[in-house]
Amino acid sequence: MINGSIHKTTFKALDPAPQGASRQDMKRGDIFRMSMISFFAWAGAPAVTTPLPLVCELTSEESSSVKIRLTERTTGSLKGELIQNDRVLGVFQSGKPKRGKDPWWSFQQGNQRSKGISVFFKDTELWNPYRRSPRPQDSNRVLFAGLAPELWNWTTAQKRHAFRDNSDLLKAAGGIWSISSQCVGGRTVDG
Repeated sequence: MINGSIHKTTFKALDPAPQGASRQDMKRGDIFRMSMISFFAWAGAPAVTTPLPLVCELTSEESSSVKIRLTERTTGSLKGELIQNDRVLGVFQSGKPKRGKDPWWSFQQGNQRSKGISVFFKDTELWNPYRRSPRPQDSNRVLFAGLAPELWNWTTAQKRHAFRDNSDLLKAAGGIWSISSQCVGGRTVDG
């Protein structure tokens, strides 16, 4: 209400092609709309995976029956499976660091997922992204910080006891993993 009278606000629809607009401006608008539609379609799509040329295998130094086989590349990670005695336990991913972030791991079984930080080594020397040596491609060992307690505390009742009562798996998860020669610091050798 303004000065005792009711002021009604009206909204005018914008004309997509104003009379003074040139044909070129309309094309730019169409291009922008199509770009935005493509962007939103891409953003909602699942991550695209590409098969790796060679399998990147990580073997537990605590229990050689426990392995991680990374077979696909996604945007920013390698994806594969956590395996014990050739039995798949779940989906495992190892992600590369981004500026100001640590390299990461994630494990998924069914609808449950856990994640943590990956700590890389060259032999016994810790890889540090802020030092020049060792270089990331020289890493040949990794520790998945937090993987063992995540498996111990798994909340899915069906798998909780399978993980908690599996001492070899828990020892492997809490220990160091050797990176195969097909991998270069978690990446794969082109082959």
